Amino acid sequence: MRITRVHFPGSLSGGQLVKLPPESAHHVATVLRMKPDDRVSLFNQRDGEYLARIVTIKKSDVELSVEEQLASHQESGLRVILCLGISRGDRMDFGIQKSVELGVFEIRPFYSEHGDIRIKPRERVEKKLRHWQKIAISAAEQCGRLDVPVIAEPVEFAPCLEACDGSSVLLDPRGDSNLSRLEGIANIHLFIGPEGGFSEGELQSARKQGCAISTMGPRILRTETAPIAALAILQNRYGDM
Repeated sequence: MRITRVHFPGSLSGGQLVKLPPESAHHVATVLRMKPDDRVSLFNQRDGEYLARIVTIKKSDVELSVEEQLASHQESGLRVILCLGISRGDRMDFGIQKSVELGVFEIRPFYSEHGDIRIKPRERVEKKLRHWQKIAISAAEQCGRLDVPVIAEPVEFAPCLEACDGSSVLLDPRGDSNLSRLEGIANIHLFIGPEGGFSEGELQSARKQGCAISTMGPRILRTETAPIAALAILQNRYGDM
């Protein structure tokens, strides 16, 4: 039987008693309807993953006894920072979820010229960030990874591009290279645009910044499909897939 995995932000070590955060406690007690002596695995990037036994359980109060360690942190040799153009509806949610499953290190949403999404005021930005981070946590719980990628606060395309501190690749049908043929990739900023794609001015800015403009073949992929295809290619060539 598969053990339920729960991300736990506090410290973990064998023999300690811990309480789940309210939202996780609600999920375990109310949604999963678990009972005392049932076991879950608790994990975080710092301490690894531990088996834990439920000691007491109520609607929003779950206490567990931490038992043996199941895994310690192991990082992929590939470090991808996904710079993702903000898109409408659930496309952004889908892109974040699948990118986390495919081992992305960090996600940096950005606004672009052809994208018509602007999240304002400040309260809406913070709410959206909490929503995206919950998706990332849930995806990490499901896929078996120990770390949860950080979702950065959205910025305009230009500052997002300027913040790159290593190799960078922008995916666009007008690219002059193929993503699967890039060489020497270990740390990469991967730019994927929204539904409308990148403007000519954004492509020129990227080239001036030393960003490679690449394609993934003759087909134009949707903004929620492109991260899956690109990360699968990169993980297969340079990562742990």
